[in-house]
Amino acid sequence: MVALRDMKRLSVLMLILMQLSNKAYAEQVGDVYVGVSYAQTTTKDESPKNLGTYRPTATSIGVSVVALPNLALDLYALAGLNDSTNRLTPNATMTAQINNGYGFYLHPYLALSNSWSIYAKLGRQFGSQETRMRIATTQTTLTQTTFAHTVYGIGVSYNINDKWGISTDYAKSQRIPSEMTHTSTIGVGLRYKY
Repeated sequence: MVALRDMKRLSVLMLILMQLSNKAYAEQVGDVYVGVSYAQTTTKDESPKNLGTYRPTATSIGVSVVALPNLALDLYALAGLNDSTNRLTPNATMTAQINNGYGFYLHPYLALSNSWSIYAKLGRQFGSQETRMRIATTQTTLTQTTFAHTVYGIGVSYNINDKWGISTDYAKSQRIPSEMTHTSTIGVGLRYKY
């Protein structure tokens, strides 16, 4: 519930800031951007077993369309890059890996100048992941799961010129009651305006 309350506060703040913004810096409705990003996800196990914190990485490719003044819609697909392993005991390790996924965001933004913008993200992410438990060197247990999370976050972007831009953001996944993990993501991206 705390996460939902924070998300509502962030949304209200972004709407107020958008109304106060200087429209001269706003991107045009109908502008289309394509981009690629790299992200590291941090997943901390909060179960009684305390299986540790894992930091797998992923890359994504997406498209963003400015649907309304100061509001874009982002669609993307992602693929896992690197897994993350923890030693649980001297004879056991656990590895977490993102396989693939896709999602969408509503992306309200506020231009601070011709170059700098801040933005919020609110959307859904779907995908699959796997964990592997290895005991000694011979036995491996593989668990594959799918996920569907509400994701929200904030970020900052910089326009290098009228076509190219870079961004960085921080996002959290809203945990469902059956989950015993806390998940957040830090990402960097490059985009191109058509």
